Amino acid sequence: MREMTSSVRAAPPRAVLETLGGRGGEALLLGHVHPDADVLGTLLAIGLALDQVGWSVTLAGPHPVPPPLRFLPGAERYEVWPRAPRTFPLVVTTDCPNPRRMEGLLEGTREPAGAVLNIDHHPDNQEYGTLNWIDPAAAATGEMVYELLRALGLKITADIAVNLFTAIHTDTGSFRYSNTTPRTLRIAADLVECGAPPALISDRLYQQRPPDALGQLAEVLRRVQISSDGQVAWLAVPRGLVSDAFVAAEELVNYPRSVAGVRVAVLLREEAPGVVKVSLRGKGDIAVNRVAHRFEGGGHENAAGCTVTGTLDGATEEVLTAVREALRGPRS
Repeated sequence: MREMTSSVRAAPPRAVLETLGGRGGEALLLGHVHPDADVLGTLLAIGLALDQVGWSVTLAGPHPVPPPLRFLPGAERYEVWPRAPRTFPLVVTTDCPNPRRMEGLLEGTREPAGAVLNIDHHPDNQEYGTLNWIDPAAAATGEMVYELLRALGLKITADIAVNLFTAIHTDTGSFRYSNTTPRTLRIAADLVECGAPPALISDRLYQQRPPDALGQLAEVLRRVQISSDGQVAWLAVPRGLVSDAFVAAEELVNYPRSVAGVRVAVLLREEAPGVVKVSLRGKGDIAVNRVAHRFEGGGHENAAGCTVTGTLDGATEEVLTAVREALRGPRS
């Protein structure tokens, strides 16, 4: 068993640089369930960068790249594994605070004497790696990987820049969220100089809806409900109401979040019979990750998620009860 090392800091720790430095090696870059732009952008960026110095890199995860993110350079290399095919001397994870979110692939791919490098910006990261680099001040894990590649002296090509800009762009809500900092904007500007085209990335993310998407959106939005005091808005989506591709392409929770006066927005989506995926967004002083923790989920203070077992109606009642209790509790 390798000794565990943890660091909570902005700059990449020496141990991280030593692990990925040098010339060559074999690494698995492992993603979490339902991969989003931050995890995919960072894994693909690391993979393309390590290619430059002779590493043998495999990229994989339990679920495929969603259609809106297939434009990311290197996305075609991302493999979908229902189970681990073999072990690797080094496994790198990004943007994944909880090892359960890899559906057993981490346990199946890590060697007993190997290393697991866990890079993340979630404050509730469980530090499951042999080496953990956690920076809760980062708006996105994309910021951390940018700093990592600069510290390693690896070239940020146009393809790498597209991946990292997309990761940061999406995790900051197109630079609209309160996690956007001067550091975020400086990194984004440098990535544009390296070849990331903001207009093209925005077009791929938000302007490529299929012809039937607006009808599906109308079907979903008529289900938005708002509490009598106007502080909570929620959207419960039954399985089969709209296509999985549509759900993957739309950040549906942002619609109830956009209502004036709403402090907490909730999206509840029935993934399978008895399984409901929940996304929570808060404004200001409401730490929605504490709500997610009650259901063994997690995330950031203003953006979190969890999975609830039960019917959609039952899950909606449970989660809304927890949200109301959070609103009545002490300010965070």
